[in-house]
Amino acid sequence: MDLVKIGRYIAEKRKSLGLTQRQLAEKLSKSDKSVSKWERGICLPDVSVYLELCEILGISLNEFLAGEDIETANVEKKSEDTLIQITKDSSCKQRYLKRIIVALLIAVGVFAITFGIIVGNKLRQPQNYIEAVDPESVEMKTAELLSGIDGTMIFRYHSKDTFKTLFIYLSEYQSGKRVSHKKVLELSYEDAKSVKNGSIVITPDFDHFTTKLIAADEYSKYMTETPILKGVANREYYGRSATHIEDISTIKYGTEQGLAALIYGEKGVSSLPIQDITGEHIDTDNEYMYYYSVEFVK
Repeated sequence: MDLVKIGRYIAEKRKSLGLTQRQLAEKLSKSDKSVSKWERGICLPDVSVYLELCEILGISLNEFLAGEDIETANVEKKSEDTLIQITKDSSCKQRYLKRIIVALLIAVGVFAITFGIIVGNKLRQPQNYIEAVDPESVEMKTAELLSGIDGTMIFRYHSKDTFKTLFIYLSEYQSGKRVSHKKVLELSYEDAKSVKNGSIVITPDFDHFTTKLIAADEYSKYMTETPILKGVANREYYGRSATHIEDISTIKYGTEQGLAALIYGEKGVSSLPIQDITGEHIDTDNEYMYYYSVEFVK
């Protein structure tokens, strides 16, 4: 995100309302120095004041994060771009922090004990993995504000090994029986070297009975939308839940691996570990489940 652009936008909206930095700060229970830093692009406000700040300035959250007014017709596209940008910004920050850590480790690498600890940690850490973004992170909380009541799930993958294709599958289960299994998205690197890092975003929209799936790497973005509970009577009254991977999962090339599942039921739902959702039949009372899995193919 462009902090300078966002800062100028805050200042522009504040001035158009005839507010001073001190007056805006008082409305937010912050100091005028904080507002000054925001407007100069030094830092962003804390996530906890995003919605209140937008309400005071009379702008949407998307407009705030974009640093500009957005026409109604472009709101949905801007939301998708912002979600992906949040994950990319976080990845850039993590890479920057990793460079600092590496530099420090090199500086003290002469000490044998420290060197041994570093080597041990590297041996234990998988080099090819997929993980869910920390729900307490700033990027996740911001994404949840953008995605609405049903929330969103963001996953990051890192593949040191080169692979040719990334497939994302969707399986539908009804009362524990798998009734469909199809490929819903494909990233192919047949004619180019695969990227090392990427993100997968799953955003359910119960109001419109659809789920949006976005996959993005360092150079491109792919999106598809699939229906949920299609043709099901009284579906607007169904309960809903979700489950997904919790820890870092090592990538097993050429093998389908569970990522997340959306669960729906007329008389309530029960959660179950993602690793228990596999095969043609599942021992569950849940009426409908939509199971997303990934496969990295070398």
